[in-house]
Amino acid sequence: MITFVVCVIYVALIYVRPGEIVPAWADLHIAAIALGVAAVSAVGSLITQPRRFANLPNDLCFLGFVLVSILSNPAGGRFAEGYKALLDLLPLVGFYLLIRIAVRTDRQVRWFIGALVLLTLFLAVNGIVQYWTGMGAGGATAVMDGYAEPDGSLMDGSDVQLVRRVRGTGIFGDPNDLAMSLVLVFPFLFSAILSTDAGLTRRLLAAGALATLSYALYLTQSRGGFVGAAVLAAAYAYRRFGRWTALVAATLVAVAIVSAPGRLRDMSASEESAQGRIQAWEAGFEMMKSSPVLGIGMDQFTTQHRRVAHNSFVHVMAETGLVGTVLFVGMFYWFFVGNGPLRNVAGAAVSPLARDLWASCIGAVVCVCFLSRQYEPLLYVPLALGAVRMSVEQVSDQAEPFQRWWDYVLLLCCSAGVVVAAYVAVRMLIV
Repeated sequence: MITFVVCVIYVALIYVRPGEIVPAWADLHIAAIALGVAAVSAVGSLITQPRRFANLPNDLCFLGFVLVSILSNPAGGRFAEGYKALLDLLPLVGFYLLIRIAVRTDRQVRWFIGALVLLTLFLAVNGIVQYWTGMGAGGATAVMDGYAEPDGSLMDGSDVQLVRRVRGTGIFGDPNDLAMSLVLVFPFLFSAILSTDAGLTRRLLAAGALATLSYALYLTQSRGGFVGAAVLAAAYAYRRFGRWTALVAATLVAVAIVSAPGRLRDMSASEESAQGRIQAWEAGFEMMKSSPVLGIGMDQFTTQHRRVAHNSFVHVMAETGLVGTVLFVGMFYWFFVGNGPLRNVAGAAVSPLARDLWASCIGAVVCVCFLSRQYEPLLYVPLALGAVRMSVEQVSDQAEPFQRWWDYVLLLCCSAGVVVAAYVAVRMLIV
């Protein structure tokens, strides 16, 4: 129980970033200290109660991806950069493994998700306050970004308008990152509102939280976040109600995006921001072609191109090569196998928790198709919780095994499909 409490505190410190809210605490390294305490607590827990952890295929893909990311620089003769990558990725490894070790029961999973919703509400309220007062916690101010009206274009500078986009602090300092954090908890609020076991008070609180997060998502003006929310809503509706409800949900969100004022309507591939990303994807393919096995090295993308890829899959292809790509895709492949309805791993076909995590991860995948966040902890929240669910929701009558030999063939095909799909998108959309 102590390890679980420390884990929640550490995650809260990552979300709230007290060192950035209170400048006097900036040099205290509170999150690093909390991680150290959590690591000691986790080791003590394993000693007193020995058990297997991080032993699922998705866990192994995560650890393999981290290892490849660290080795990608030494493979190219950059040993100092490899050491730096090791130091940079240790907190991410600690974050993932801490969740896997600390969260051990179904009740703890739900408490953890509840804490996650509250922390995300803090980010949302902070963004709303920032929008209406000009400054949020930690002195964060909105980003001023440009967009083109329907009769103008950012490419030639005509009719360009400016819009305020709210953001958070730390890893949420980009409006798109804040949008992704909001999207991830939507399924849990959907279920709280729709649950037949929930009382009226709980439903009203969940509805209020969903409305607050939705408004904050709108204030981020993140097109990737809105697309992620649309796909997530359709996926959730499909799994809970069926295909027609999913179609209605996707249509409603799409209409909301198209009719919304500001930059959300401007989703043309010829728009300047979109073209910058597509050209970065093309550069990423050239990097992968130059070092196809282990890539050009972690954090080396911007040494060969003026901006990041703004697509985690393309960024991984460039920096960690085909080996890293297979492992990165493998994390998601095994997550969806273990939490999807088809194979019923640990009762996933009937588990509300599996459904919510499944939809949350779909939203995350869509969001990171517009962001380079392959080394950030936010992406790994649903992945870690999905692995936890498979461990705590055990059933004795599972009809099919989790792993089958042809899964590895299918994983290679999925990885190749990701590469081909990204390449085709570049060739079709680049100007």
